[in-house]
Amino acid sequence: MHKILLNPGPTNTRFMTKLYQWLGSDVCHREDKFIKLLKQLQINLLKRSNFKNFGNIAIMAGSGTTALESMISTLVPNNTLVIVAGKYGQRASDIMTALDIKHLVLKSQTIDDLKKCAKTKYVFFVENETSTGEHYCPKKMAALFPKAKFFVDATSSFGANQEYNSSDRIAAFSFCSNKCLQSTPGLGIVIWKKDLERYSRSYVGDLSRFGVGSLPFTLPVQSVYALNHALKKTKNNKQMFDNRSNKLISEFSKMGIKCINKHPCNSIIGFKHPTKSYHELKKFMEKRKIILYSGVSGVDKSFRVATMSVKFDSNFKKIIRAFYDSCLC
Repeated sequence: MHKILLNPGPTNTRFMTKLYQWLGSDVCHREDKFIKLLKQLQINLLKRSNFKNFGNIAIMAGSGTTALESMISTLVPNNTLVIVAGKYGQRASDIMTALDIKHLVLKSQTIDDLKKCAKTKYVFFVENETSTGEHYCPKKMAALFPKAKFFVDATSSFGANQEYNSSDRIAAFSFCSNKCLQSTPGLGIVIWKKDLERYSRSYVGDLSRFGVGSLPFTLPVQSVYALNHALKKTKNNKQMFDNRSNKLISEFSKMGIKCINKHPCNSIIGFKHPTKSYHELKKFMEKRKIILYSGVSGVDKSFRVATMSVKFDSNFKKIIRAFYDSCLC
């Protein structure tokens, strides 16, 4: 029996996505056919993000963190304000420290902690903070920092959010292939505005080497084939992810499992179990072939559930039944 992965990626993918991954396994990355496929994938991602007319894109071998570091090393200027709302915001700050990028750190529990500031020019934030499940809405961030340009970690949000638009003042964002786009691991992606100043702080991660039609380094070709197919099935899935998260929070509340987020993400949510620790719940669910994610730091009996799996809807009743049983034992 196949597992139901409720962790935030890599997660369950469609059979056809797996098939296209297999079909792309024995391909040279310098073949004309592959270059054409890569270019089309790049253009499709730019269209989806509403950056087609004024943006550029890098698709590189690596994880979401690979893309994040490339974005930071090439585009983030000194004196950027970094919103640290969890481990992934802290990771961005750590990358900036390692690269000797001067920055300010503002720790936050929810977006409600933040006060309006018209003086700030550059802000980095994680849209869906994976380590907590808190959502930082780009439109609200734009209102809080009315003169700022934004650098966004969209690793757990791109594919589950509305497309960005110019009013959000997003300068660049990074993400990966294996979360809300519901494809296989292997690709880190950065999209940015062409007119941004660029800095040379990295070699492999230097975004100046990338762009539509560019292939400066070897890619996992099978991941490109898989993502190209997955995109055809994952248009803008905000409504689907919203429905999943709302339904999950509602059903869990009926059995005493509380959502611990003030502004929950639609792709990953933090919960508190009424009786079981995370490790107890993890073992209980593993016996039922359901994989959870670890809890939120400092919150007893907490755990996280991602809504990214392609098996989520078809197995929803089974998921709810398993959690219901966990509250009885």
